[in-house]
Amino acid sequence: MPADVREFFDAYRDAFNRLSGREVSAFYQVPSMISSATGPGLFMDEQSLITNNEKLCEIYRDSGFVKTEYRECSAIPQSHHFCVVDLEWSIHRQQRPPQVFNTTYQLVRRDAASAWKIEHVAAYSETL
Repeated sequence: MPADVREFFDAYRDAFNRLSGREVSAFYQVPSMISSATGPGLFMDEQSLITNNEKLCEIYRDSGFVKTEYRECSAIPQSHHFCVVDLEWSIHRQQRPPQVFNTTYQLVRRDAASAWKIEHVAAYSETL
């Protein structure tokens, strides 16, 4: 994984560890899409994205969330503007074994001066 992409995901993880849906949302491009077993979520505006991520952080908080961490499974840089990354996440909760699942991210950077943003997420093995 390129160093700047790792730094991006370290900061993304840290936002989740603070359980801040607003901070998590700042890592996403608008519009963006999240695909999961429960169906797709298309976020055409910033407020719907923030609402979704605040709800997710609330679910984590209510389930005894302690912290999350990730492990890189694969990364495919696609020029300076795109990168596909698959991560294995571990969510640690109070008095429960870690929940481990994988998620794939399509990152986009519109120009060399721009920050990476998440354009699409495939949460293909997480169950809430």
